[in-house]
This record gives sequence, structure tokens and C-alpha cells, in this order.
Amino acid sequence: MKEILNTVFVIFIMLIISGCEESEIPVQENFKIEFGSECGWCAGQEFISVTNSKIEYTRNIPCGEGKGIRKKEKEISSKDWNELQSSFDYSLFKTLNYNSCNVCVDGCDEIIKITENDSIHEIRYTSPNEIEETKDLRQILNKIMEEMRD
Repeated sequence: MKEILNTVFVIFIMLIISGCEESEIPVQENFKIEFGSECGWCAGQEFISVTNSKIEYTRNIPCGEGKGIRKKEKEISSKDWNELQSSFDYSLFKTLNYNSCNVCVDGCDEIIKITENDSIHEIRYTSPNEIEETKDLRQILNKIMEEMRD
């Protein structure tokens, strides 16, 4: 009987100790793709921000006839999110180094900015045709931008 009580006691202590251990919470990857254009003078900015759950659209015209901020958002399907992510190689994207500043002289820059956890990589360019590595990604992002404008 004493042996049974000792075994029960040991099991009880082990349960208490294991119950106090912190369970590891899985870290969900933070991945966001931002795409749009920024233009000088009164042309303003137009962007989409895409995550695995939603698309946010922002258009900001600072002055003139169309002055104002327009925002819109909608959910993204997992199919569309997977298609977007598979349209480019993120490791390759991080090696691209384009940093034009046409907006500095009242021109326009197209921008792709990708955030993965705390890592951010952005490219700014004049002609999207000069960057073959992002062709498929840009086509999908342009399609999303058109749909959000309507």
C-alpha cells in the first residue's frame, strides 16, 4: 500500500510540475506586401497593402480637384494569397536594389515593399519593365489595384 501511495504521490508531483511549464506559443509569420505609386506635386499616392487575410487600398490626393483620402478594404481568399506568394521568390526580391526618386522632381515612382516579420525590403523604380524578376508579382498586384479602384 505504501508503494502505491508513493507512486501516486510522484505522479501527482510530476503533473503539478508539468502544469507549471510554459507552453510554447507558435509565432505566426508576419508577411505583408505593399504596392503602389507615389507622385509629386498634386498627384499623390495610391497603395494596396496585402496580407494573408485582407487587402487595404488607400488613395491620397493632397490638393487639386480630386483632393482627399479614399480607403477601402476587403478579405483575400487563401487561394489568391497563395497565388500572390508563389508569383515571386522572396530571397531573390531581397537582393534587388532599385531606389529611384522621381517623386523628388515631381515625377512618379512605383514601389513594392515586402515585410517579413521584422525584415523590410523596398524597391522604387521608374519603369516596371526594367525589373524582370518581379513581372508576375506586379501583374497580380496591378490586377488587385484595378479591382480596388472600382
